[in-house]
Amino acid sequence: MGELDEIYINNAEEVFKYLMCLCHNSDLSEELTQETFYQAVKSIDRYNGECKMSVWLCQIAKHSYYKHLERSKKQQRHMLQDDAIHTSPEAELIYSEDKIAHNRSD
Repeated sequence: MGELDEIYINNAEEVFKYLMCLCHNSDLSEELTQETFYQAVKSIDRYNGECKMSVWLCQIAKHSYYKHLERSKKQQRHMLQDDAIHTSPEAELIYSEDKIAHNRSD
């Protein structure tokens, strides 16, 4: 078994639990755990041993979670903008008329 395999075996559960505390979603926690270890492998040369490996990995996990939140917010904004762009003047008129009719019936 290689060193990276050992790091994963010894720390994956702790990273997963940490992410569960952040997002309360097991599917997302699993996805972000994988992302965490992917990022850790890419930057293993930056680990200097000043803290426990699990602490370092949880920091990466936290940043992965924050990136996920940023992407989700951007995606939501983009979807809202797309909805606004694709609303035709006719649809807006119908919506306005429906709203007026609804208010009159109250």
